[in-house]
Amino acid sequence: MEEKFFSHKIGLFFKELFKTGTGWITFAGAMILLFYILMAIFAPQLAPYNPIQRVGRALSAPNSQFIFGTDNLGRDVFSRILYGSRIALSIAFISVGFASAFGIPLGLLSGYIGGPLDRILTLIMDAIYSFPGLILAIAIAAVLGPGMVNIALSIAVVYTPTYFRVIRNQVSSIKNELYVEGARAIGAKNWEILFKYILPNVLPSVVVVLSMNLADAIMTEAGLSFLGLGIAPPTPDWGYDLSNGQRFVLSRAWWGILYPGMAIITIVLGFSLFSEGLNELLNPTIRERR
Repeated sequence: MEEKFFSHKIGLFFKELFKTGTGWITFAGAMILLFYILMAIFAPQLAPYNPIQRVGRALSAPNSQFIFGTDNLGRDVFSRILYGSRIALSIAFISVGFASAFGIPLGLLSGYIGGPLDRILTLIMDAIYSFPGLILAIAIAAVLGPGMVNIALSIAVVYTPTYFRVIRNQVSSIKNELYVEGARAIGAKNWEILFKYILPNVLPSVVVVLSMNLADAIMTEAGLSFLGLGIAPPTPDWGYDLSNGQRFVLSRAWWGILYPGMAIITIVLGFSLFSEGLNELLNPTIRERR
């Protein structure tokens, strides 16, 4: 009986999902993301060559042996694109995980408790938020140095205020709702009210912000690597390969910037489509306008 109920609910969800263009946008974004996630998981099986070893002549154009050509050191560009997806997705998920792990609890406490704590935390987060994201990430990455965890922490600092502001604003309005007052009346403790009654009602917004930040994190990581502050070579990285390839554009080695650039554009597009569609599906106000 329960299996029939859940299968019926899932069927209704997908029927609602594809009833409008929003569902197709979400589906298209999800397929792009699934493609890159599978590419990252199975990179060792899919890559024809070792991405950090010389396997052919330098700057060989795309051909039957090297379908994306080779770089200036004779490394296979296709293999580096495959392995580069691991770095991009790993840093994006780690950085967003760190940002949400700090931003969400601080936003809950600030919005629920209010008073001096709220003013202090809001002042700190607004100060961080006022800096341009890439510049702040560059400053932190320059201090911490290269490395996957260090780059992820640099990006996490940039996006922590986003989670804080979203959660704090929603908690400030939700904490006076009748069901919260009812929880207080029956003797629920503050932590129970926060995590059992308030948090579930703000999670849909967190999911949308998370998917949007993943796209931004990939762009920021690529920017840091492009400037030489990201993952140290010879580790495959799209941003570094893009920076390395642009030096040889005048030598007509166009494939050095085309394929890393296309990888960055398409994965960011996937996250953007998915987050946009998810936002409309989870936000009834936007859905009613359509």
